Amino acid sequence: MLLTGIHLMDSGRVLPHLPTLVAELAAPAYVPELIAAKAAAEHGPAGDVVDPGRLRTDIEALHARLDAAQAATALPDAPAARDALHDLIVRARPDGAVAPTGRRAAASAER
Repeated sequence: MLLTGIHLMDSGRVLPHLPTLVAELAAPAYVPELIAAKAAAEHGPAGDVVDPGRLRTDIEALHARLDAAQAATALPDAPAARDALHDLIVRARPDGAVAPTGRRAAASAER
């Protein structure tokens, strides 16, 4: 999650594939082995891949990088297209569809 967040803040793109992120971002050298260990054990412990103290230190460093990336990002604090997306969804509803608020969709009245 930390590398995904760092990548998002730096590039403005969501890339939730850790093996790709490891290749693009400076990550601790053991991360590919940790990915493999976690995939093999699903949600089990990391085993002997990395010392728990080192892991804590690296996680703290990644949190600091994420904080720095968030402070430096050009991304807006909040999505700017919410109203436009809402309008698109309302227009795309079939005539008579019920809106989540329980009211009839305004789409039929606008057509």
